Amino acid sequence: MAGDPLFFVQEAGQAQASARLLFVPKALPRLTKATGEVSYEAGQDFTWQPGSREIVLTPPSRIPFRTQVLLPPGSPDSIAAARDGKKHLLYGEGHFYHDQQVHAAYEPAEAWSGPVPAADTAGLELTIERLKAKESIKVLVLGDSISTGANASGTVGAPPGLMGYPNLVVDRLRQRFGAAVELKNLSVGGMTAPWGVEQMTIAAGEKPDLFLIAFGMNDASGRYPPSKYRKDVARMAAVMRAACPDCDVICVATMTANETWQYSAPDLYPAYLEQLLTLRQPGLAVADVTSIWTWIVERKKFLDLTGNGVNHPNDFGHRLYADVILALLG
Repeated sequence: MAGDPLFFVQEAGQAQASARLLFVPKALPRLTKATGEVSYEAGQDFTWQPGSREIVLTPPSRIPFRTQVLLPPGSPDSIAAARDGKKHLLYGEGHFYHDQQVHAAYEPAEAWSGPVPAADTAGLELTIERLKAKESIKVLVLGDSISTGANASGTVGAPPGLMGYPNLVVDRLRQRFGAAVELKNLSVGGMTAPWGVEQMTIAAGEKPDLFLIAFGMNDASGRYPPSKYRKDVARMAAVMRAACPDCDVICVATMTANETWQYSAPDLYPAYLEQLLTLRQPGLAVADVTSIWTWIVERKKFLDLTGNGVNHPNDFGHRLYADVILALLG
């Protein structure tokens, strides 16, 4: 396990700040600043007990931590509003969160027990055949800020320079298959599925071989009905398949937002996923980020995985998106 992200918080009544690993390590984990520029020392900066997933900071630790993530209104580095309507959330764009997060590397003592994405050879048959034949393909992405690569270290100009998930997918396909893979990204921050439908004349004009549709975060924040969300995504896929019959489509089910944020919609993320799954057919696959993200957040905390504190992934989250999509392609 490399790059298990940690954001340390000292909760009320807690003697020292702590964070939880995704798995129990077999031996002492290695901790580094998320930028890779600092290595931390066991005993000096943190402690870990064998058989535990918890990392606890020492009093003289060099590792950043926070004593509050729910802040009074008007606080620096905050955004309105928490679900209680009284507090603000710790928030920051750019590499604000990245600079405060830590990466852990270790060999897990337990097996992965969460959802496992599988290859969809029926849904993506044409793309898989092209890649195996080392044919050149064009990948088109249409989505919101997550799909622009928001808060990935490479997007914000911070080390280690990891790009957003669309670039990770394309780079891995080039490496894995030795094919020429072109990326065209039409994603725009703040957008929703209805906006995506409006872009389909431009999108279809790109004549892609693989089309990724990735909306849901902003739709959920606006309480957009799941049935309408399904209709819009189905419309985008249908327009593309009509214009480019040999184009495969991947519908990407969104990560979830910070559940303490007032615009988070915990009921809608799984509802959107359920609607997307009804669209699966030859030529159309679903990348289920929602289920895996939810499973991980239950074992850790959202602030470990976020790039801005509310609705963007960090480097780990972008790798997760990429891994789920790549699993569909074998």
